[in-house]
Amino acid sequence: MKNAEFEIYKPRSILFNELFMVENWAVKIYQITNKTKFTSSNIYKNVIHHLPAWLKQLENSRLPIYKHAFLIVHEAREGIWILLNWWTGGEMIETKVFFSNFENPAVITNSPYNTNSLLCVWELEVFAHERISWIENVLKKAETPDFIGYSNDVLNKHQNA
Repeated sequence: MKNAEFEIYKPRSILFNELFMVENWAVKIYQITNKTKFTSSNIYKNVIHHLPAWLKQLENSRLPIYKHAFLIVHEAREGIWILLNWWTGGEMIETKVFFSNFENPAVITNSPYNTNSLLCVWELEVFAHERISWIENVLKKAETPDFIGYSNDVLNKHQNA
């Protein structure tokens, strides 16, 4: 078995960028970068362009959906990882992983690893925040969920790369 390739952990900037509203969906959009500043605005614009169609496809789910999601656009070593995460089944998250490389930013593909469950330690910080926010704003208030409170509760972690 090949040894895993490790890099020394360094915190990365995790920034809430915008609340994207489309077709009754509320999507919190985060940017993560391994650089001093997020530099892949062309890929980000392409992601936003595709987002309405991706959300429309999610509505075919067999599980209940609440039209509340968070999207992570992660500028990493090998390219841009795009994780679309939506709440379903009360307390569960489904994730769809996409990828775009720096050489051809106009092209967004499914994860090159053929998985929808690939998460890294920096992305897990966003998941941890969103988990707590969902519990506090929705599950603890199950009789009258505070979806506005959930949408307004965002994570920002500025780091020097």
